[in-house]
Amino acid sequence: MREQRSRTSDGESHLIYAIVLFLKCGLFSLLVTACALCCTNYREMSYIFNNVIKDSVLSRIHDILPLMFATTKVGHESHNSKDITIYTVDLPEECYYSTTGGVGENKTCKNILTKEIKETFDRDGVVAIRGLLSHQEIVSLDFDSMKLMDIELEEKVQKIRPIKLTVDKGTKPAGRQFISSSHHTIFERDLDGFRNVALKSLLPQVAAELLGMSDEHLQTKRNLRLVRDIFLAKDQDPYICGWHVDDIGFWPTTFESPGINAWIAIDSIPKSSGGGFAMAVGSHNADWRWEAYKLTGGTATLPEEGYLDAEDLFRKRGVGTCNIKKASFDLHMKMEETKRIYDVERGDVIFHTRWLFHRTEPVRRDLAYELDRDKSKIVLRRYSLRYSPGDAVLVKGYGTELSTLYDETYGGKSLDFVSGKDGPWYPKCWPDVQESEMNRFNEIKEKMNSIEHKRKQRMKEMRPFLQEIGKQQRRTINSNSFHSDTLKHKNVEL
Repeated sequence: MREQRSRTSDGESHLIYAIVLFLKCGLFSLLVTACALCCTNYREMSYIFNNVIKDSVLSRIHDILPLMFATTKVGHESHNSKDITIYTVDLPEECYYSTTGGVGENKTCKNILTKEIKETFDRDGVVAIRGLLSHQEIVSLDFDSMKLMDIELEEKVQKIRPIKLTVDKGTKPAGRQFISSSHHTIFERDLDGFRNVALKSLLPQVAAELLGMSDEHLQTKRNLRLVRDIFLAKDQDPYICGWHVDDIGFWPTTFESPGINAWIAIDSIPKSSGGGFAMAVGSHNADWRWEAYKLTGGTATLPEEGYLDAEDLFRKRGVGTCNIKKASFDLHMKMEETKRIYDVERGDVIFHTRWLFHRTEPVRRDLAYELDRDKSKIVLRRYSLRYSPGDAVLVKGYGTELSTLYDETYGGKSLDFVSGKDGPWYPKCWPDVQESEMNRFNEIKEKMNSIEHKRKQRMKEMRPFLQEIGKQQRRTINSNSFHSDTLKHKNVEL
């Protein structure tokens, strides 16, 4: 009996030893594999750590710890959060309430930006400014965007940020970047809020100053026009357009024509929740930008006479506007390494040069999962404005720009020429607005409606090419989601 027990005990010891040895070998193999991956794929592993593991942990620390950086004053008041400055302006009341646009003769209103803000913009290609919009202007954007989305909420509910909507079914990803997207809202008759902010607020004045037009106006008599306005609302759908500069579908002027993007946060969009704006700081002057333009088929690569048709457009556009990560991980990482995300509050405005690479941040995945379980949608609203000098020139050739669909001879002509000949397709907004143009907005809206069938036909022609790009994008999302979602679920418990 003793010998039998001894043999049983020895057998159990050998089994335990074998299991321990197996686990040690497995752990050693994993460590060797991880070291090999780090050595041979340093950028990819660095990206996973910085954007999947570290962000998940730090976002929770951000929610718990108080703001670590105190407010400082340099010229105008500024707010620092993680070394990211949002400048605050404090202007006289008369600067805000203008029924005719422009800033009149008030010198303070004509020189809004400090030397520091201008130098920051020239260096970084982007600045964020708080205090440019009045309370009434922000409320009007809030109200009109609700109306545009057909959302009817009580006044007390509108104060909640962000908007949270209950839906009948689960929020399965639809592969679209924005839940709501509306172009040319200034031409809608009952949406004065968008029109007044785009044309009559302080934003055109700031855009003119950033373009250096304010100082030269007396000598050149140049003006500023609104090229495009777009209302956008993002939900938790994971699809985003990767690092890009706007293509001719959003910026229909030539590469030589300068411009300023102004992004207005209608909802507060904290960095910790995602869904906001990411800017590749300094990318407008980076040596590698030409490679990125060529790869994505940016306006810089547009043939002089434009594209011939849909096939020609997609054949000459490289990998497409949104797909730089798939085509060149190295370029993608160069932008990621300079990424800046502002903690924007309701009414903040981000200005950047049209040639700065940027992208939308996806909503944080654990937040998205929570909303999906509740069968709810988060809605983060923003209003995008694109300003260019009146002498900016429209691109020629095939496209979806409404003015050139109405009259193809407008391709190659300036915004001033087209608006002077055929009405305010691109309304003047600085140094003032022209009431004669404002009175013709209904006429332009009718012309837009009359060529809607042409725009739809163009979109139909482009659909097969877009669908193929969409399939590639979804395959990328699905291949990444297993690794990132698994890691983030584990970090949720930290």
